[in-house]
Amino acid sequence: MEKVLDKLEKRFRNKLPALEGAIEESVAWLTQKGVGPQSLYLARFTIEEMGTNILKYAYKDDLAHEIFLSLSITSSHLMIVFEDDGHEFNPLHAPQPKTSGGIEERSPGGLGIWLVQKFGEIDYSRIDARINRVKVSLRLDCVIQSEDIL
Repeated sequence: MEKVLDKLEKRFRNKLPALEGAIEESVAWLTQKGVGPQSLYLARFTIEEMGTNILKYAYKDDLAHEIFLSLSITSSHLMIVFEDDGHEFNPLHAPQPKTSGGIEERSPGGLGIWLVQKFGEIDYSRIDARINRVKVSLRLDCVIQSEDIL
């Protein structure tokens, strides 16, 4: 386990404006820390995708829920952690999206998690039968090759 050089922790409500604020604060923090443009793009995409999935699918009620977001920087990786008290959902068990054929042949959904898995390592755990914890590890200053997404 690499030494954590810096960390940002944020709690926000399960509403889109709160997620947008958390994304912007995270991007500003990562920019201040000197994270390269491709890693910054992947971090933003990951936070937006995983956070949006929580907002859309974790809760069946309209009550306020708190979501925890943590970003940790090591010398070579960025660790993004989400915790929520929503319904149990392991993104590692999400069905593989259809990536061949034309857009009209594909059904919506699943592509975002699939892309996050292509560029990072995802770990999931259920804590005390009530908290989902998703950890995504991204390489810092990674280079996105076109064959990585095809």
